[in-house]
Amino acid sequence: MSAFFSLLIQGFGTIQAKKLWVRTFSAGHGSMKVTVVGAAGKIGQPLCLMLKQSPLIDELCIHDLKPTTGLGLELNHIDTKCKVSAFSGKDNLQLALQHSKIVALMAGAPGADALPYDKMWEPNSIVVKEIMGEVARICPKGLVAIGTNPVNSLVPMACEVLKKSGSYNPNGIFGITALDSVRANTFVAHVQGVEPECVMVPVVGGHSSETIIPVLSQAKPCAEFSNAEIENITASIRNAQGNIAKLKANESGQLASAFAAARFIISLVKALQGYPDIVESAFVNSKVHPFLKYLATPLLLGPLGVTKNFGLPKLSDFEQCMFDNAVPILANDIKKGEKSVGVFDPPPPCDPCAPPRVTPCPHDWCETKN
Repeated sequence: MSAFFSLLIQGFGTIQAKKLWVRTFSAGHGSMKVTVVGAAGKIGQPLCLMLKQSPLIDELCIHDLKPTTGLGLELNHIDTKCKVSAFSGKDNLQLALQHSKIVALMAGAPGADALPYDKMWEPNSIVVKEIMGEVARICPKGLVAIGTNPVNSLVPMACEVLKKSGSYNPNGIFGITALDSVRANTFVAHVQGVEPECVMVPVVGGHSSETIIPVLSQAKPCAEFSNAEIENITASIRNAQGNIAKLKANESGQLASAFAAARFIISLVKALQGYPDIVESAFVNSKVHPFLKYLATPLLLGPLGVTKNFGLPKLSDFEQCMFDNAVPILANDIKKGEKSVGVFDPPPPCDPCAPPRVTPCPHDWCETKN
């Protein structure tokens, strides 16, 4: 088994820690403080419930534009050591962010979660840009996990906001794509008749239906599928959000999203606390592909964020074709985010699948692809 998959198996999964009976009711500056912005939302509330149960978090700070006092009080009734502090309104955002080691950004514009993925950009970009301005000012050294959609565009925008403030850490900003991995593991387990906890499926690309690339050829423990199974599993993963919306009166999936976000955030907590071999996939600043500044790939996490980017696993012909088709879509999504804060990158991306070759396409890349 490769070193990558050895780490992957150790890094993925839920935390199984012994229950701590000693409680702490105060959290100092050196403690593990996680702030959830957008905590009163449909994903934010179950996310906070799951994070409250983690013995690794000292303080869970919740913030929303809507009142959060009742939510905070209810969460504090849960008999775990994690203390919950609650803030609401724009004026109190900076108080919520102070001394935060991790900021989970789940906030969006009202009603935006019911919109198609590409339509979420305009309302949600305004919200995220404003929050990231405060993050840059109040807790520039904190890790930021963005769960608001469209992740493909909001992560590049968030990075540019931090760059303009001089507080950008390229290893500390993450677009949460863990939901795609959770679904991939579940659907593969169903087909293979095994427990989902035993399955590891790398998912790369982006976080929209056209850019999610499940790498079924590298699934563990078994990567043997018929062509029909590969196509059906891939379609199920890519169309999962739309299928849920049809059955939930146009509401997006919330519980699985919260579960996946909680798992990713707890992995960040473990990495900050020095746990070894923490591996998760996320949409991050990347040099893996010559024409994509950002890409979702498996990552080794550490105290400063990304310690190592494992890059793209070996892809089958089917997966390579999906990836090549996703490249121009991802490039446009990334440009949209950068353009919103006044960053323009003139050279167009090269689509290695589209003849004739685009001029700036490097010779070695084209020769490799063709």
